[in-house]
Amino acid sequence: MRLVYSADLHGEAAAYRALLGLASTTRAEAVIVGGDLLPHAIKLDTALAIQQAFIQAELQPLLRAFRAQQPECAIYLLPGNDDWAAAVSNAVALEQEGLAYLIHNQVVQLVAGDAPLWLAGYACVPLTPFSIKDYERRDAETLPPFDFSMAYTSHSGTIEPAIAARFAALPSIADDMAALAQRSDPARTIYICHTPPANTPLDQMPRGRHVGSQALRAFIEQHTPFLTLHGHIHEAPEQSGQYAIRLGTTWCINPGHRAGRLQAVTLDTDDIIGTLEHTVFGRPSV
Repeated sequence: MRLVYSADLHGEAAAYRALLGLASTTRAEAVIVGGDLLPHAIKLDTALAIQQAFIQAELQPLLRAFRAQQPECAIYLLPGNDDWAAAVSNAVALEQEGLAYLIHNQVVQLVAGDAPLWLAGYACVPLTPFSIKDYERRDAETLPPFDFSMAYTSHSGTIEPAIAARFAALPSIADDMAALAQRSDPARTIYICHTPPANTPLDQMPRGRHVGSQALRAFIEQHTPFLTLHGHIHEAPEQSGQYAIRLGTTWCINPGHRAGRLQAVTLDTDDIIGTLEHTVFGRPSV
């Protein structure tokens, strides 16, 4: 199956148009956006309206036009830590119209038959310094020291303060990934996880800092998935010089992001590394 993948488009209509154009020219069978779908919106009085307006005024018309031209190409959308859950809930209209599938905590079958291939999505990232907490979770057993005084959630439908005790009671990234592993064969599953695995070129920030998920890395090393696709750390490929790495036998990819240009990858699931190509960085160094 021919896939086109990008992440962190942050409501850039031009980036969505470029991604859909790439899917058309490469005759992709599926387009996947791996987190941070909507515009930056942190002012509490306007945040939901800004993100909801993008879905209705920009994204929905784009997907309608693409569906009319490419009716056989499926689109899968994963929110990320910069998206408000109350705004993402409006994207259900895209599913109802058959324009896209929302895949947070979902497992869908991409390929049927004797060698089925599955797609599993997970939006949450380890705690960040940012205020939106809808798609953030503790990485493992304990909640690290964190100031929740400027932290907010919107799962109720409105923006309200995040309460540390409630946050600590939520399943961890480790818990959620273990649950996802029970819903398909990891060896035949592509995991779309907004967070990259920790201490790899895919989560590298300036000054050598790494902020990915330790739990996700442990999951990959234990379950050896078919493929994992990530985002979140925009600058990682430029900082590390790599957008694709192997953890054990699993290829893991973070295309990165820079405003004003499309950073995406194309690949064929029958020959991942033989067909993998980045729109900016070209073929991977392996």
